[in-house]
Amino acid sequence: MHSILTDITKKLSAHNCVLATVISSTGSTPRSSGAHMLICPQGEFYGTVGGGLIEAKVQETAAEFLAGNTGAAALHFYELDNTKAGALGMSCGGALTVLLERLIPEYHAEFVQLENDVRKGNASSREAYYLQSGETWNRIDAETLADAEYTNAMQSISTAKGAAASGASPLLFNEQPLQYFSETYHPSATVIIAGAGHVAKPTAEVAHLAGFSVTVLDDRNDFANAERFPNAHVLVVDSLEDVLSEITVHKDCYIVIVTRGHEHDKTVLQQMLTTPAKYIGMIGSKSKRDGLYQRLREEGVTDEAIARCHCPIGLPLGGRTPEEIAVSIMAEIIQTKAQG
Repeated sequence: MHSILTDITKKLSAHNCVLATVISSTGSTPRSSGAHMLICPQGEFYGTVGGGLIEAKVQETAAEFLAGNTGAAALHFYELDNTKAGALGMSCGGALTVLLERLIPEYHAEFVQLENDVRKGNASSREAYYLQSGETWNRIDAETLADAEYTNAMQSISTAKGAAASGASPLLFNEQPLQYFSETYHPSATVIIAGAGHVAKPTAEVAHLAGFSVTVLDDRNDFANAERFPNAHVLVVDSLEDVLSEITVHKDCYIVIVTRGHEHDKTVLQQMLTTPAKYIGMIGSKSKRDGLYQRLREEGVTDEAIARCHCPIGLPLGGRTPEEIAVSIMAEIIQTKAQG
């Protein structure tokens, strides 16, 4: 899915932001642990912690928390009785604990590195230590943590981290006088579009609207650029002969091959068949497909590998325009994703 890291790296370089993270929830609260919302100046926000009254309250609190020159955090607890739950459109009440973190531009490089790691298909974690001071906690750095006065708290945190369930995220520990927070970000479902032509553009938009992270690559910067693909990570490559040197394809990737010619399609397909991608689709007629597949066999590609390719691409909805074809492509991808 579209990562909150993308929003953070776009906004944090210029000004403070507040990151709201759901730490825990009980009952019928609308969002579970790990849900995020990023609140920026001028009322901008990205993501959600549940919508309705609870989200409005988080935005209000976060807006007041934006000002400041240092990293800081505050923990807020929302308890919803049946009356309030009804106002939020829920069938019954529950409780939600939300951590607000004031992020400052100084942390921008940290989040850029996190996003780059995740985009390459790797899980990546961040940690933050806060010194509790009333309701607001002040973030402290590694040099300060080395002071002897924090030795016992750091040892207790280390023990708690070791006892936590593997992969548990987010984690929040209170070991006076420290508050420890950590979170692991995992690679998101990503649609990788090889080719930046007339079908690629609406496909990227539909994929973004459906919640996928989107990468577009081509060797023509007149086509592969942020103006044409404002909601995608765009890569202009020197050649399509070695695209795997530019991207990491993980098991939750969905490949769409829509280059400008059969030879480029074959070049990209042959590379993608060596990856763990969950879906590989290539545009083209059955006659084009059969000829291309035969050439791959002659070059040593197995029938088992070739069978992974969906061609003609997309569900047979009967569409003809680039936009209609984009819908059929994404329909097949969503179907594949839903089937696990």
